[in-house]
Amino acid sequence: MAQDDHAAPSKDEPEAVSNHTDKITSQVLEKVGTLPLLHRVEVCQHHDGNYRVNIWEQLESIGDSAFSKTFHIRSSYYLKVSDTGEIIRSNPPLINLGCSP
Repeated sequence: MAQDDHAAPSKDEPEAVSNHTDKITSQVLEKVGTLPLLHRVEVCQHHDGNYRVNIWEQLESIGDSAFSKTFHIRSSYYLKVSDTGEIIRSNPPLINLGCSP
């Protein structure tokens, strides 16, 4: 029987860099408001506390397109985030997109 070469990490080893996806998502949605056709918020971690956030939206169906859904990026942001997951700055700035808060 083959042994598993992957040992469990010891308590002395440093943990992986923290991913603040949920915290960033909630902060972004708080700033831009509730989108009625929101599909998803995509948070991609880059390096040194830098993230890219894409807000995907479902387009409304027109005609006989009921069998396929179309999505597009409504907004895209580059964020600088603190070690605790707080957004420090955003390019472009996070503003309400004309939706309810």
